[in-house]
Amino acid sequence: MIRALLLAVASLLAVTPIAHADSMIMGRVAMKAELVLEYVKSSVEEHGYTVAHLQLCDGGMTDFGYKTDFYRVVFFGKVDEVRMITADYPELVTYLPLKIAVIAEKDETLLTVLNPEALAPFFDDERIQIQLGRWQSDLISIFDDVRRSIAARAAGAS
Repeated sequence: MIRALLLAVASLLAVTPIAHADSMIMGRVAMKAELVLEYVKSSVEEHGYTVAHLQLCDGGMTDFGYKTDFYRVVFFGKVDEVRMITADYPELVTYLPLKIAVIAEKDETLLTVLNPEALAPFFDDERIQIQLGRWQSDLISIFDDVRRSIAARAAGAS
C-alpha cells in the first residue's frame, strides 16, 4: 500500500522524464523554480563540479519582450577540465563552463542544457570524445538527481 501511495505521489508531481534531443537535454518538474535551483546547485556540487556563477536573466528576457517569472543560468565546471579544454581546444571556450538553464513556466520548472555530445561530430580526437561523453553522462545524472530529490521530498511531505 505504501508503494502504491508513493507511486501515486510521484505521478502527481508530473515529473517529466529527461528528454535527449540531439542538441539539448531537458527535463520538467512540477515545483517552483526557486526550489529546483537549489536542488540543481546541490547536485552539481555532489558531482564534483564547482558552481562558478549564477546568472539572473529575467531582466534581459523582459527587454526582448518575453514574460518570465524566473530564469536563471547556473555556470559550473571543474577547474582542471576547463583549463585543459580551453588550452587544447580553444574552439570550445564559448561552451565552458557548462551551463544549466532553470526556467519557471507557471507552476513547473524547465531545466535545459546543451548536450555536449552534439559537439562530438566536430572533433576526431578520442580524448575530447570521451570528455564530451562524460559531461553528457554527468548532466543526465544531475537532472536525474534533481528529479529523485524532488520526488523524495514530495513523498516525505505526504
